[in-house]
Amino acid sequence: MKNLLLGISNANNHLLKEISIDDALNLCITAIGKSQDIDRCYIFKNETEDDDLKLYYVYEWCNEGVDAYLGNPDLNGISYDLLPGIYNTLIKDEPLYGLVKESDNPLFVETMEMQGIKSYLFTPIFSENKFWGWIGYDDCKTEREWIDEEVYVLHTVAKNIGIRLNQDKINAKLEAHLEQFDFYLKGSNQGMWEWDIITNKAVFSYNWAGMLGYNLDEIDQTLEFWRKNVHPDEIKQLELNLKRYIQGKTDSYSGVQRMKHKKGHYVWIKYSGLVIKNIIGTPIKIIGTHIDISEIKEKDRQLKLSEEKFRFIAENTTDLITQHHKDGSFSYVSNSSKDITGYNHEELIHRSPYDFIHPDDIHIMQNAHLEIAKKLRTKPLIFRFRKKDNSYTWIESITKVILNSKNEIMGMQSSSRDISETIKAAEEMRLNLLKEKELNELKSKFVSMASHQFRTPLTIIYSNAELIEFKSKINGSKNTDGVESITNRIKNEVDRLTELMNNILIFGRNELEETKKETKEVDFDNFINKTIETYFNNEPDGRKMGITIKGKKQKIISDETLLTHIITNVISNAFKYSANKAEPKLIINYLDKKIKIEIIDYGIGIPNEEIQHLFTSFFRATNTSTIVGSGLGLTIVKQFIDLLNGEISIKSKENFGTTVMLILPYE
Repeated sequence: MKNLLLGISNANNHLLKEISIDDALNLCITAIGKSQDIDRCYIFKNETEDDDLKLYYVYEWCNEGVDAYLGNPDLNGISYDLLPGIYNTLIKDEPLYGLVKESDNPLFVETMEMQGIKSYLFTPIFSENKFWGWIGYDDCKTEREWIDEEVYVLHTVAKNIGIRLNQDKINAKLEAHLEQFDFYLKGSNQGMWEWDIITNKAVFSYNWAGMLGYNLDEIDQTLEFWRKNVHPDEIKQLELNLKRYIQGKTDSYSGVQRMKHKKGHYVWIKYSGLVIKNIIGTPIKIIGTHIDISEIKEKDRQLKLSEEKFRFIAENTTDLITQHHKDGSFSYVSNSSKDITGYNHEELIHRSPYDFIHPDDIHIMQNAHLEIAKKLRTKPLIFRFRKKDNSYTWIESITKVILNSKNEIMGMQSSSRDISETIKAAEEMRLNLLKEKELNELKSKFVSMASHQFRTPLTIIYSNAELIEFKSKINGSKNTDGVESITNRIKNEVDRLTELMNNILIFGRNELEETKKETKEVDFDNFINKTIETYFNNEPDGRKMGITIKGKKQKIISDETLLTHIITNVISNAFKYSANKAEPKLIINYLDKKIKIEIIDYGIGIPNEEIQHLFTSFFRATNTSTIVGSGLGLTIVKQFIDLLNGEISIKSKENFGTTVMLILPYE
């Protein structure tokens, strides 16, 4: 890591000091490559050709014994389409790295392995918020695992390169501005200066002295006075430029410098000079001008800030930004109009929005304009806009007024976006909800009808089975036991169907969210005793439920009906699945904030691999085929426990028994 940081420090020095961007980048990747113990470091630059983004291999450093690819035509003019996934990651200013063999892109793997690459790291370069290109690092010897600290530091190098690229662009723009200043300031006051190369004497004009806050008699007419008032960071370069110009190595002597004002601050000066030669061509004098451009420099700085803000908005927003005259016609339209409406911005200028709004929505715009005139603001508008292909798209627009210094309305500005997909999704959701509601109502009616319709024939079947059993006994049939066995099977199956119908009805209501919770204060000890006495006091095998109570008794706030369903269902299972075994147990434990109920049986238990499915509708364990059940009991218990903000858990071992634990809040 120490070598890496040292290499990056050297790379940053090159980026700062080298005048040529090519020299700076070549030295930069060389410094990183040597310090990072990698095999190849290179830079791909993005170029747009016919609206298609292409890659060009422009800089490269290779370790000893590693093949170089700079100048290889196969690595220039590459489309990102050939390398899926790379662009989508790098465009988000995120690094991409890993082992080649682990990539899920066969073409990428093939390309990298052809070059003998085993491990890679790509870090994106952004210049003026645009994806300029990226740096690649290849390891051909080892399957290198990049650590986060390395990736972060190398990503920082890419950012520094982007800063250097921005600086070069700014310098180019500065030179262009200076040319404009020459034109604009020809008629303005200029400070004149003259330097006699032979005698080393200097002459400065009154205006020249005034730019620095002096009267002419307050300054020394010497080159040294100029030298000591130039900004310390610039004097060396200025003297070098002057020397090179005198020697004929450059064609001109001009630029911008800072000079110290009498009050201590620095002013920006645009300077230029012209060499005067004698008859044999020897330079003897330089005359020149100084122009105070501090105000222009400040305005240029402010303009640059504004341009950067505007550029950021224009390049990053997908909204349609428009400005309107007082009558509503477009005075400005952003470039995003093409994507949203199909029209170029020039095609909409001076047109009225009413020409494009759906006839049924025109009143929305008219009312909005009236509201703006009265209240100087309006709420977001939603309307349909006719696109260039004559189709309509849904637009959401926010409008505000533009006021002059007298607070009078000069026009309006709107920010709009296409919400067609949102509208479509909302409509689809509405229709789906409507269909779901209709299906739920139909299901509810069917479940209710089926449950009630089945009750009557089941009751008749059960009654007739009892009647057959009764008459068989009265008539003194010799085969009474056989008849009773048959009628018992009939009654058991009727009980099975009845339980199934009841559970389906309860389950259906809960699925439709028709189950309502009506809470009240419940004396849980009393509730348990009454429930067991009512439902479980006459078990066929004569067993009873053993009850144990722990902790300080507390009353709970809950729904007694739901509690009854929960407790009876779990206790019924405890008796049903432990027939002829030891008596089940019920343990009530009053904790500080919750009550814990455990129902324990010593019956057939549940196969371990099937416990996870117990709360699935209609699921029954494989060892319960001979026992009556619907497969809905525990599903309903789980639903009701959730409704009461409680918890349920089950522990079981096949052939040893089951423990169901219920935890409920006091409130």
